[in-house]
Amino acid sequence: MNQPVDGRRREARQWKSQPSTVADEHQGLYVHFATAVMPRLVRPQCPSEYIDQSYMLHLAHEFSPLMAIMLAIAALDLGRETLVMDRYLYSLHSLQEHLADATDAGNEDGILATTILLCVFEHGKNLRSDAPPSIGLHAKAAGVLLSRRHQGKATKSLFEPDAVFERTCAESFLYHSTLMMLLDPSLDLAAGNIPHCLTKAQADTLQDVPPFILEESYQFFIMIAEVTRLARLSRPLFSVERQTWTRLQAELLQYQRVGAMDDLMKSLYVHTAQILLLKVDYTRTVIQRTTEIRALFQKGMSTLETLDVQKYLLSYSLWPVAILGTTALSEDEQCMIDNIIDPWARRGRGQAVRLRGRLKTIWATPKDNQETLLLQRLHLLMGTG
Repeated sequence: MNQPVDGRRREARQWKSQPSTVADEHQGLYVHFATAVMPRLVRPQCPSEYIDQSYMLHLAHEFSPLMAIMLAIAALDLGRETLVMDRYLYSLHSLQEHLADATDAGNEDGILATTILLCVFEHGKNLRSDAPPSIGLHAKAAGVLLSRRHQGKATKSLFEPDAVFERTCAESFLYHSTLMMLLDPSLDLAAGNIPHCLTKAQADTLQDVPPFILEESYQFFIMIAEVTRLARLSRPLFSVERQTWTRLQAELLQYQRVGAMDDLMKSLYVHTAQILLLKVDYTRTVIQRTTEIRALFQKGMSTLETLDVQKYLLSYSLWPVAILGTTALSEDEQCMIDNIIDPWARRGRGQAVRLRGRLKTIWATPKDNQETLLLQRLHLLMGTG
């Protein structure tokens, strides 16, 4: 546990602060984070032998910004609003001090872990339904840190806590920077700079180990990020963007051909990703695109009715739900989407609350031009309307 993943000897840390201790009044928050929050940060179906997060929990006792953001997340989960901002701001300011003194920030585990949990915090906070989280800068920073980490041979045992930590950070970065960008344009840049060398090395080394956080391969999530970023454009595609559009269409069709449609959730993703690509389709008329969007909507809703989306991590479930909700036209269709979001929103999950607010705004838009209505609503969903 004292050795990094690639077997190098850890250099003595140069942190200015003393090891972080948990004040008596914060002990309950730390326990809540360790026992109630941390298990929810990985897939419910993830085998127990792969979810040992003791390394990150131990790290928090050595690095005060990490401990502070853990306490902020726990306070957020418990509705203790005063402590939320107090610990969050302390974590930010303290992290800035450490970054100023760090000589190799990319390989400081405490800095990486804190940055990843800042993304988790921004993901979950629920201040106002129309206030987007400030996740973009944190995700971008996490990507930079991950790309700077030394690459070497993997640890002998994939069950070692520090190996779990390394992969958890990589998967958490991909999870937040790809799925949340649908509602947050600030993430376009972060997702456009995913450290491909890192994800390829992780995938090659750990291909026989089930993902901790991601439901699909790294490449699948990178594809979703590319679809999202391309679909956000509100102008005609340039030549190079048309090539990207054609490639992404082919990738989605390939998922259908190789039997991905037997996986209902992946099927839902394929249908909704195709809807996004129709938004910028340069080969069809507006009427043809609108007709195809509705056909894919019906397929998606049929798939959604047979799925228990509550068993997946929140962002993974809400990405296709957001797209289907945007293209729901009748009150009955919109009610079905709202009922799916409702359990998360009632539990105060920030992303669900924001999505519900965004969809209500979209559904309230005038229906003056039926031919372009769905395309206009997709513009609104992605912040380009």
